[in-house]
Order: sequence, then C-alpha cells, then structure tokens
Amino acid sequence: MNFLHRLLQLFKQLNLNMVVAFCALFVSACALYISVQEVRIMRSQQKAAMFPYLTVGKSYNADGFGLRIENTGNGLAKVHSYQVFNDTVFFKDWFDVIKTYAPEAKNINWNIMSSDGYLRNQMVTPLEEKTLIFVRWTPESRILERRLADLKVRVCYSSLLDEYWFLDGAEPKLMEQPCKFEVEKEFGL
Repeated sequence: MNFLHRLLQLFKQLNLNMVVAFCALFVSACALYISVQEVRIMRSQQKAAMFPYLTVGKSYNADGFGLRIENTGNGLAKVHSYQVFNDTVFFKDWFDVIKTYAPEAKNINWNIMSSDGYLRNQMVTPLEEKTLIFVRWTPESRILERRLADLKVRVCYSSLLDEYWFLDGAEPKLMEQPCKFEVEKEFGL
C-alpha cells in the first residue's frame, strides 16, 4: 500500500507536458527506424527487379553450331567489354579465330556464318538471346567445331543501377568497380 501511495505521488508530480513530449519523441524515433528499414527493403527489391544475369553457351541444331549469349535475369544488361580468347591469344574477329583453329579451311566465310554483331555498348534485354557466331554445317565447319573446345568468351556488363558483373566461365561475379577496358584484348576493335 505504501508503494502504491508513493507511485501515485510521483505521478502527480510529473509534468503532463513532459510525458506527452517524451511519448511523441519515442513514436517519432520508431517511425524513423521503420522508414529506414522500409527504404532498405525497397532498394533490395529494386535491385532484384533489375538484376541482369548473362550466360554464354554453345548452340547446336540441324543447320549448324554457334556461340550465344543470353540474359536470363529480369533486368537490362549493358555490355562494356567483350573478349574472345584461348590460353594464349586474344582474338580481334571471327576470321582470326578461324585462321588459328582451322588454318586449312578455305570455305568458312560469311556465306555460311552469321552473327548479331559486336556486343560492346549494346543492351541485352531480359530473356534475349544474341548470337555471337553461328556457322552452318560443312565438312570444314565440323572440323572447326571440334577444335573450338578451349575457346573462351569474357563479358563485362552492368545493370541500370551501375552494378558491374564479370562473366568468365559458368556464372557472373559481382565487381566492386567498373570494368577495365583493355584495347589490345577487346574483340571487334
């Protein structure tokens, strides 16, 4: 009983304006915290909605074989750097590749090849597939296809939110800074 009496006396001594001000300050701090968390969640959702995911792969059909790049993500990918190489050589164009891998081939030319062009500075939309090179089947192209096992493609690209990825193998790796552009290694220059 004595405790309740003291508590009641203390409550009577409190300034009601101070209690209201303290409650308002507490509610404002909670609202600020919730807003910051909501912005963080919205930013991560925005990144997920704009996440490009490029893959490079081979394609085969009854007409021929080729290399393709595909954006399986849900955001646009802007290609900054595009390199085609093997363990020792960075190639400048597809004819350099053919001369290196099939020097005896005389009939592999643009009559049996097709390409969507060079990728640098192009946007690859979600679910879009670009043909790096496609070669129709001929006796010479069948030999070339078997020899291309160690040919590699390296692509550096970014999202619209300026996040950068480096594709050199199976899956893209997130980079801390923009891609390095090495003129002597670039394909198509």
